[in-house]
Amino acid sequence: MTKLIIVESPTKARTIGAFLGKGYRVLSSQGHVRDLPKSDLGVDIDNGFAPKFETKRTKQVKLLREAAKGAGKVYLATDHDREGEAIAYDLYTILKRVVKDESAFSRPLFNEITKRVILEALESPAQIDLNKVEAQRARRILDRLVGYQVSPLLSRIIAGSKYEGLSAGRVQSVALRFLCEREAEIASFVPEEYWEIDVRLSDSGVFVASLTKKGGEKFVVRSAAEAAKVEGGLRAARMTVESVEEKERLRQPPPPFITSSLQQAASSVLGFSPKRTMRIAQELYEGVALPEGSTGLITYMRTDSVRVSDDAVAQARTLIEKGFGKDYLSDKPRRYRNKKRSQDAHEAIRPTDPTRSPEAVASYLSPDQRKLYTLIYNRFLATQMAPALYRQRKVIVTAGDYTLEAAGSTLVFPGFLKLFPEPKKKDDQKIPEGLKSGEVLKLLGIEKTQKFTEPPRRYSEAGLVNLLEKEGVGRPSTYAAIISVIQERGYAVKERGSLRPTLLGQVVVDFLKRYFAETVEPKFTAHMEEDLDRIEEGALTRIDALREFYTPFSARLEALESLLKDGGKRPFRVMSDLKCDKCGSPMELRYWKGTYFLGCSNYPECRNTVNLPPDLPYKYIDGKLIVREALDEYAKQTVQTIPCPECGSPMELRTGRYGRYYKCTDPECGETAPVSTGVTCPKCREGVLVEKYSTKKKRTFYSCSRYPDCRFAVSERPVKACPSCGEGVIVEKGGKLKCTNKACSYEEELKGPAE
Repeated sequence: MTKLIIVESPTKARTIGAFLGKGYRVLSSQGHVRDLPKSDLGVDIDNGFAPKFETKRTKQVKLLREAAKGAGKVYLATDHDREGEAIAYDLYTILKRVVKDESAFSRPLFNEITKRVILEALESPAQIDLNKVEAQRARRILDRLVGYQVSPLLSRIIAGSKYEGLSAGRVQSVALRFLCEREAEIASFVPEEYWEIDVRLSDSGVFVASLTKKGGEKFVVRSAAEAAKVEGGLRAARMTVESVEEKERLRQPPPPFITSSLQQAASSVLGFSPKRTMRIAQELYEGVALPEGSTGLITYMRTDSVRVSDDAVAQARTLIEKGFGKDYLSDKPRRYRNKKRSQDAHEAIRPTDPTRSPEAVASYLSPDQRKLYTLIYNRFLATQMAPALYRQRKVIVTAGDYTLEAAGSTLVFPGFLKLFPEPKKKDDQKIPEGLKSGEVLKLLGIEKTQKFTEPPRRYSEAGLVNLLEKEGVGRPSTYAAIISVIQERGYAVKERGSLRPTLLGQVVVDFLKRYFAETVEPKFTAHMEEDLDRIEEGALTRIDALREFYTPFSARLEALESLLKDGGKRPFRVMSDLKCDKCGSPMELRYWKGTYFLGCSNYPECRNTVNLPPDLPYKYIDGKLIVREALDEYAKQTVQTIPCPECGSPMELRTGRYGRYYKCTDPECGETAPVSTGVTCPKCREGVLVEKYSTKKKRTFYSCSRYPDCRFAVSERPVKACPSCGEGVIVEKGGKLKCTNKACSYEEELKGPAE
């Protein structure tokens, strides 16, 4: 009889099917086959939080049932993680109605999709891990309890309607809180002036030493006058070498990739978002078409274990010795330790066959696949290579009461860095050989540089992944989804490689902190993750974990519902620093249909409102919107009029939900017009590029006035048509004026602000 193998994805099914041939039928479930209903809570709280699952993908389930009826064996070969285990259990629950012999079911487990590993897994299958299933169920129910019960209240209180679509997620809200707290630090940051004093010195060679101390204590120069005084003191003093310290430093290779470190490296090195990284990794795992057939190139990509099989280590060491020489091989096979509470179900992310180099498979991969495979391959190979050796030299120079320091580092032996060439650091320098204590140096010059302390940087996607991992919030398999969701909901936007919380995101976090503190508390969320781990280990029951969470959570729900029923003032309001110009009351933030505006807090007695321009700079500090000065400045800059093309009356510049536009001042006319850049569209040569605002991406862009007939658009404000190619427009970018046409290299120096 035919043996049926069920996996999650069609790609995985095709790859495994090609390995096995006749006697096997490989089908996919296309993901989860059962889930909680979308139309209601789907959890019987009074009955031990029992989930009310409904079957999804009924056509696919019907196909699987028909195939299972005539199968001699049914292999539930879904991924070996919580989600995969739950899918396997749901398939078993559905299919056991048509497969009468329960012994026909088995659960093969594998870490890579190669013929050898698949056949081994089929020979020695396991059984469904019910503890893993329970952990998945607990996580799903937790997320539903928070999302389904808090989201309507969020919409109702912030937006005035429970149908507005605002939502809160158990783990996503904590990630958003991290972004908002960093934004608050930036908003309240006050720059401080300081001066760097660098001294060029000479002996047998030239080097630069920096001022670090005065009178033996750490010293910071705070003003131009103080910098000038220091310069005078240095020029009058004798520059004497106090000490020369030289030492060797070994830099060890990093461990092989786990999910979080892969996402961070792909973001930093390749510019990939976590979501993009996981999509490409899934493709490499499930199988790529090679001459010998479809084959998985990497091991399972959802893992937090750094364990690597002995065979893979041996293969890597053979390749290193053969390709680089024995000197580049580590003294002995290098093993890495897993962090506390790491799941060890899978190996680290590595190539399934280390002899399959990136160059050997490059022609069969897409550009993105090639980049990620190369990153994974080199990282794995590096784990068995020798450390890099540096020679570091540090010189301390005294000049009267002042102390100067100079340091330099030289790479003596690259070791594993042979695979990762590093750019030379700007501040790295070569310290002359032969410097001795007591030696007097020649002063060549002093450079004083005024600087200001900078606010902390916003988190990049890689930085947020690192923080989530450090705080124990979420699991590696969920990081990509967390970061995608907060952007899709309009709570954060990506700007110049960093994540910035939107005003909506900041308001949502403030609301949750006030009424559902645990929902955005990192330690509490990390504790819940530990509870899920304990459920998987069999040390805690699902019901006990859910009850521990829901008892205080339901009390907060009831308290807020009771406030709403009282019919008094809204329980959550965000005031601004702007006073109503009609009655003098504070103006408060209002949200309606995706747009923010200011409304008088004395409503309904006073119905005054003020538009908030989409690109208006603001600060949100301690629950208050600081916007008055920005609105005043905006008003000064935007008092502009143009003649109305319909009636000839002046048209005033206004700001609405979709950005700036002109509107006729004649109330009987009401004509509107976009804000034109005056630059002809280079694509259709008929329209002009006009200003638009994306409510989804929360930023201004410029598109052809003939849209939708012409869909040309650019992100930066156009300055003029490109005089070189005529196919692009000139925009200000990176401190220069550049053409938007990637095939054109035209650029100009920026002489002044682009108009």
